[in-house]
Amino acid sequence: MLKTKKLLVSLLFALVLSFAFGTKLVFAASPNTLIYDDSLSSGWVSWSWNTWINPNNPVPLYSGNKSLAFGPNGWGALYLHTDAGLDISNFSSLRFAMQSDGGNPKIKVLIYDSNNNSSTQLNLADFGGELTNSYKVYNIPVSSISTKFIKGIAWQDVTGNNQPAIFLDQIEFVNSASTPAAPVSLASLNIYTDSLANSWVNWSWGASVGLSSAIGFQANNAWAGLYLHTDTAVNTSPYTHLSFSAKATQANQQYKVIVYDVNNQAIKGVPLGNYGTLSNTSFTTFSIPLADLLASNKQIKGLVIQESLGQPQPTLYIDNISLTNSPVGSAVNTTPTAPSFGGYTTSAGKIYKQGVQIKLKGVNWFGFETEIHVVHGLWSRGYKEMITQMKNLGFNAVRVPVCPATINGAEVSSIDYSKNADLQGLNSLQVLDKVLGELNNQGMYILLDHHRPDCLAISELWYTSSYSENQWIADLSNLAKRYASLQNFVGIDLKNEPHGVATWGTGNSSTDWNSAAEKSGKAVLAANPNILVFVEGIGESSHCSSYLGHFWGENLEVQKCTPISTSLIPANKLILSPHVYGPDVASQSYFSDPNFPRNMSVIWDTQFGFLSSGGFTLAPGEWGGKMGTAGGNAQDLALQQAWVSYMKSKGMCSSFYWSWNPNSGDTGGILQDDWTNIWQTKMSVLSDYFNTCN
Repeated sequence: MLKTKKLLVSLLFALVLSFAFGTKLVFAASPNTLIYDDSLSSGWVSWSWNTWINPNNPVPLYSGNKSLAFGPNGWGALYLHTDAGLDISNFSSLRFAMQSDGGNPKIKVLIYDSNNNSSTQLNLADFGGELTNSYKVYNIPVSSISTKFIKGIAWQDVTGNNQPAIFLDQIEFVNSASTPAAPVSLASLNIYTDSLANSWVNWSWGASVGLSSAIGFQANNAWAGLYLHTDTAVNTSPYTHLSFSAKATQANQQYKVIVYDVNNQAIKGVPLGNYGTLSNTSFTTFSIPLADLLASNKQIKGLVIQESLGQPQPTLYIDNISLTNSPVGSAVNTTPTAPSFGGYTTSAGKIYKQGVQIKLKGVNWFGFETEIHVVHGLWSRGYKEMITQMKNLGFNAVRVPVCPATINGAEVSSIDYSKNADLQGLNSLQVLDKVLGELNNQGMYILLDHHRPDCLAISELWYTSSYSENQWIADLSNLAKRYASLQNFVGIDLKNEPHGVATWGTGNSSTDWNSAAEKSGKAVLAANPNILVFVEGIGESSHCSSYLGHFWGENLEVQKCTPISTSLIPANKLILSPHVYGPDVASQSYFSDPNFPRNMSVIWDTQFGFLSSGGFTLAPGEWGGKMGTAGGNAQDLALQQAWVSYMKSKGMCSSFYWSWNPNSGDTGGILQDDWTNIWQTKMSVLSDYFNTCN
């Protein structure tokens, strides 16, 4: 960039003078002296501590093509240093653009003098307010800096706690006449307009493709794809959207869009219908956020538009394909995304994986928490086959209950090894490794749940006379570390259904579940900062609670009086996870209300729903019932339908249905008693929820 070139010329001139006259090298003052924009300027290096740094992340972006991202652990700091030193006496201010990835991080700025001592320490908020999740430009007057010859600048956490990702861009010393650099609009990159752009070729399969004023793509075979390929990898970092226009030739044509990485492997497919409606009378322009297509990948070599009905399709016309820096045209996806680092985060009620919004369409598969120490059903079927069936039904996440003996390698039973040959001879922990690995390989998100301390019954508290709090925290931490390499490991549910003597916010450390959750959640995130912490509610409580009647783990009313500490579990790492049931599980007075089930929305609002409007992310870890099947309560189907409508109204689009197993006595399962066929009534309710919740 021009400013960088000017700085290099100044440096070379200063070097010549220093060698000629033996003077100390000092960076020459100029209207702007750049320290970082896309990369560190010459002479500047990182001396950071107790933090991770990513200098190559392209979003969020203030200017140029790259921002600088860092995530301080307790007292961690991003420290930029120059051995040469810089005379700042002729500048008016240190200026930079900065934003957080959520939460409310507290940061101070340290200026290091010629002896590498932090001679000046300033509260960032005093120079432009607290950090937010959009860029602010901070100007720190040079008059506030006690030394005028510096060798370093640091941005440091002041709380002693882990902080969310922080983004820095356009760091420079400026004079009073200069104005802040504005975010840069980046040009679009053309792929097809009347003809394929240079280096792009047609690698399509199972289709007829005509390249003229528009691409005519006819799927002659099921799953046929229009595949546009380039041997020269494209860096998508400067762009935000894939945009193109398309026109169908008959109603109800359906396609998905996929990009391919540098190894010519598909990254991720998204339904075209999520971003607009195809017309057979005119072209519709689609703009698909690259974050929906790419996850962490930034280099691509291919673009595919694939038929998704599994049958031949008539012609689809496509035109004006490009990468753009903003949405264009008439069909724009407005689904929010939240940039993130460190795997999974939450923001405003939604869940994100590396900045891409996801929905956990989950089911519980129990057994690892029982005395046989493996998921149930392996006596009837292969575990891989059942995972594939879950996926084909529309589930993309599984909550897996465990108990301490299982994760310590207990002896297993009730496995038909003719159907699960690769589990022969393995202990419970090794079987858990296999099952979680297969879930991960099939693209299923994994939520681990500490369910029973003795593998027999759900305890009221998180510890018992034979299982200590310290052992519980150690087990959670070990799980967090053991499965850190699984990219679909989304989180840990710290304790299943606190109830009975469990309290929240009373100040009694032996029974206050909120304090125990904070302590264990902090330990989990220290062991694996990429995942999320799921915290359930408690049962009935005389403290800060109504007497409406709560199922175990359902009562989160107490959160309004004593919120979970975000200094221990950051807000963008916290999921509140109530368990919600109906008449099949237990009788509650409100099930007899003449207005049932219309009365339930007020009940749920009081118990936990109010939190969704407060910015918290809720993902129920258990809900379900027989829904009128196999001798269930006649009211239960109405309750479940009302519950699904309620979740949709609150934007609670991630949850875990109880259960996959048919051998849950009070709820039954998705599977019927033969462990193969499904209850279609249940799947109809779930499919509506999965497909229409936003």
